[in-house]
Amino acid sequence: MNKFLLITVAVALASSGPLCRAQEGEIDAEALLHAVRHSTAQNEELTLKGQLREGRKKHPFRMTIRRTQIAFLFEDKPPHTVVLDLGADQFRLRENHNGGQFTDVAPSDYGKAIRKTGVNYLDISLAYLYWPNPKYIKEDVVSERITRLVEVKNPNPSGPYAKLLIWIDKQTGGLMRMQGYDKAGKLIKRMQVMEVQRVKRGGKKYWALEKMQIYTLDPKNGRVRSRTYMELEK
Repeated sequence: MNKFLLITVAVALASSGPLCRAQEGEIDAEALLHAVRHSTAQNEELTLKGQLREGRKKHPFRMTIRRTQIAFLFEDKPPHTVVLDLGADQFRLRENHNGGQFTDVAPSDYGKAIRKTGVNYLDISLAYLYWPNPKYIKEDVVSERITRLVEVKNPNPSGPYAKLLIWIDKQTGGLMRMQGYDKAGKLIKRMQVMEVQRVKRGGKKYWALEKMQIYTLDPKNGRVRSRTYMELEK
């Protein structure tokens, strides 16, 4: 299988590296996240068209993946671009509106909605892959795939989630599911890959996200507040 392109609310390309272990029999959670971060590298620029869909409302975008950058350009008015610059151990999240100057997105704004949907800045970024002191929980199954479950806690108290659970495909290293919890430990966001597709670019083939569901939940009763879908075309 070629590199497995698996785009989360943010985008995550899977690692093709070996099993991540601190020592025999022990899973190294930091190495797992490090592999996912580094797997975004692309020698060729890859652009996909997609949309955020919530009910009848659709917000088209173009997503471009470069070697050290992922960019979302939302095309309906007013135009809005969100750029994630990826480093080995750090990241930078920037945006511009109406083609203006880029400014950094403050961590306190990560919980703000994109296009008034159930998707926020943190959801479409890979910021949580850089959170310190991740903890390996267990091996689990998601959509008939064997995954590794990792827990990360938000070092910034003003962020939308106090904790995230991340399910990483054991074979490909792709992100399969993410769940966000508030400070009281209540589940408030669930994101899961539903369908993938084959994409050919520049003579190379990739497995790419076709549909992901993003549910926002009420922490008081667990009911779904919003259902947003990220859908990508070939």
